[in-house]
Amino acid sequence: MLSAAAFFGSFLAGVLFLVGCRSILACPNLARTNYANRQVPTSAGFIFVPVYLLVYVAIRLSEKAHATKLFAPGESLLILIIGMCLLGIIDDMLGDRDSRGFKGHLRALFKGDLTTGLIKAIGGLLIAAAASFWFSNHLWELALNVFLIALCANIFNLLDTRPGRALKVFFPLLAAAIALNWRMGDAFIPYLLSVGAVALVLLPGDLRERFMLGDAGSNVLGATVGLALALGAGKWWKLGLVILLGSLNLLSERYSFSRLIESKRALRWADLLGRKGHGQDKVKYT
Repeated sequence: MLSAAAFFGSFLAGVLFLVGCRSILACPNLARTNYANRQVPTSAGFIFVPVYLLVYVAIRLSEKAHATKLFAPGESLLILIIGMCLLGIIDDMLGDRDSRGFKGHLRALFKGDLTTGLIKAIGGLLIAAAASFWFSNHLWELALNVFLIALCANIFNLLDTRPGRALKVFFPLLAAAIALNWRMGDAFIPYLLSVGAVALVLLPGDLRERFMLGDAGSNVLGATVGLALALGAGKWWKLGLVILLGSLNLLSERYSFSRLIESKRALRWADLLGRKGHGQDKVKYT
């Protein structure tokens, strides 16, 4: 019952916030050039924050008569959503697109320039640590959880270069995350469903290139999946996932995910599914 209420309540709140914030998204300062060289509003993913806050407060108020832990998965996700979204907005608004990837940000640092991308990377690790501290029993386990969440968030950043791509990857992973954490019941599932509901609200506009999720949104998607994996997977699975995600992040420094997707018929079909925008994929790969 609580899970259903969280999902439908978040969906309704997401629709209301998205409609109510049209004037904010129309602000010229939020316009960014997308993959097809069109000006599109970015950072639409910021609506994850107010919706999740509403749901979090409502759930906690409903539990006030019961004995609950001071810190629980809902609080961890709260830290991640607010922190990762804020870092994403900073990068969306102030980021230098000339410095790409870890190498680009480190190269800029050696030249005396601290990029928003590097701030996001360092800040993401610290936020992931704050969110993971309560359920990590050992220092090595904390390190695994932190890198799992941070690397997952960055992977979704790398995926969010075409309309709907990050969300298409998110939904099946969210379903797997819910199954993995089903034993937690109302302690975590309603919060995961809240994020999923808002993602569903954002999907049509993202597919039709009315706006972009931006790092503000893709950070939240990745961090949500990363937290669910950190909570539900065993230590060896988490180690394997950290190695896999780290390898994918390193590969992205040399190879374009978009080029790979374009070269595989099934992946290209899935990538184009539902897209109604003006752009074509015969553009520079990013």
